[in-house]
Amino acid sequence: MKTTSVPTRVLDLVLTGSGEDIAALTAIARDAGALVFRTAPTRTDDGRQRVFLRLHLHHR
Repeated sequence: MKTTSVPTRVLDLVLTGSGEDIAALTAIARDAGALVFRTAPTRTDDGRQRVFLRLHLHHR
């Protein structure tokens, strides 16, 4: 049986928004198995939060 690797693409995202929105999107990425890295949130000048996510996207 021959197995082939699935191509992986890396996607870096910057999310800016409320803590609840960022938490929800982070959970979706984690549950999908795509989340590789997430920074701690930093506060923006207008009071929102900013995080950086790195995702590995597996294409079939």
